[in-house]
Amino acid sequence: MCAFVSGWPAQAVDPERRYERYYDRSIPTSPNARYHEWLARAEALVGRGRLLEVGAGSGGFVLVALNRGWDVSATELSKSALDGLRATGATVFPGDVTAARYPDGCFDLVASLEVVEHLPTPLAHLTELCRVTRPGGLLLLTTPNFNGLSRRYLGARWRVIDPEHLGYFTRSTLSSTLRRAGYRDVRVTSRSLDILSWRQGSGPAGAREFDAHASARLRHTIEVSTVLRRGKMAANGVLRITGLGDSLLAWAGR
Repeated sequence: MCAFVSGWPAQAVDPERRYERYYDRSIPTSPNARYHEWLARAEALVGRGRLLEVGAGSGGFVLVALNRGWDVSATELSKSALDGLRATGATVFPGDVTAARYPDGCFDLVASLEVVEHLPTPLAHLTELCRVTRPGGLLLLTTPNFNGLSRRYLGARWRVIDPEHLGYFTRSTLSSTLRRAGYRDVRVTSRSLDILSWRQGSGPAGAREFDAHASARLRHTIEVSTVLRRGKMAANGVLRITGLGDSLLAWAGR
């Protein structure tokens, strides 16, 4: 399966209304080891400079970047996230990135983590991200993998198949969309496995709500255990080679 998959709902909801109270829910902070890993890779390629995170939520990635010495700007639609995001010390724009009107080529690194699947016009959005990325700069992007193992096994029972997600990418469609947006040197790999979805996935679609706290506890357990962390690295190696990871990780140079 290689075509883009639309998840557009029968009744569209304005994005600002949809996500206005999104962060009123208690969402545990993710372990930040992967954030350090990603930023270290970016620093090796473009140094520490100006970073934009699009759809930054309450600021987990932003805070790690600030602590590493980046000059960070962030955008966020959800009003419920803005206080926490501003508290990090980043320069925050409360709205869609296209409304921020950043100058051409003003960021060394643009990060879009689990955002593009929420958008009605992903190509237009990515074209804007390319415009504000400087020549020689980078885009870091993650999004669910529609060809991943969990979607293949669980189908519509996978928690990612949800009305808030308007489109689903494969490695092929994400690579081609990033190139159409203007990026070059595009590299898309897959990683991670949604273990908790497998545990609760035997029932009908939507039968059980995903437990964000249980997911955070599991990630923490893996991060603090040398044996489990090495096992995760080995599993990610296999998922990267086979293309069956549940998450797509893209690096794209402008």
